[in-house]
Parts: sequence; C-alpha cells; structure tokens
Amino acid sequence: MIEWTSIPCRIGGKKNIIAIVIPIIVWTLILLFWGVGWFILSLILVGCSILPYFLPTRYILTRDTIVVKSFFTKQKKRWEDYRSFYVDKNGVLLSPFKKHSRLENFRGIYIRFHKNNNEVVKFIKDIMEKENETEDV
Repeated sequence: MIEWTSIPCRIGGKKNIIAIVIPIIVWTLILLFWGVGWFILSLILVGCSILPYFLPTRYILTRDTIVVKSFFTKQKKRWEDYRSFYVDKNGVLLSPFKKHSRLENFRGIYIRFHKNNNEVVKFIKDIMEKENETEDV
C-alpha cells in the first residue's frame, strides 16, 4: 500500500502565477464590462474549475483498490476496472480500455504524482501486470 497527498500549487512554480493572475484579470474585466451578476456567475464557474489546483487530493493505492479523496468527492475503484495505463510527467492515467480511446479521459482515473513518480509507477506496473496475468487465465 502507498498513500500520499498531492497539492499541485505547491510544486507549480510559474504556473501558480498564471493560475492566480489570469482569473483575477478575467473577473475584473467581467465586473467592469458586464456587471455584478455575470461577475458572480464567472466567480463560481471559474473558481470551481481551478479549485482542485489549490486543494489537496489524497491518494491511497492498495493491492485491491484505488481511493482518491478530494475536498468534495471520494472515489473508490477496483484495479479490475482498469486494463491499461499511461504515464506522463505529472501522473498516471488508468484506462478501462486495452487500447487508446477518446473515452478514457472520461472513464479513466488520473493519479497525480507528488515527488513520488518512480514509486507510484512501479506500484501501478506491478498491480497491472498481475491483473493482466489473471485476466489471461
């Protein structure tokens, strides 16, 4: 079992400036040109879309399950639900499809690293190889 908490803004660097300055500029322009009603609506919509970047997400990977706890949600999935995975510089996308599909971003689950890339990738590789072996039998 491995577990960690990922807070993207802590390792964001220059992205933090963009994540803070751009919404403030947009909100200011909306307030000036369209009024308070549209400002409040944009504050809610844009604010909710960038909130996960600033809030912690807890990941717990066990031999049987994947648990992702964020501020508003909790997802608990079984490894059997996933057939492939793709590693990028920020995390791992677990996909329910054997091959690439346009739907995997909607049906898969993204596990974000937090300075533990090698450990997470090795754990997922070991689990996925065991799942594929039992699937072939």
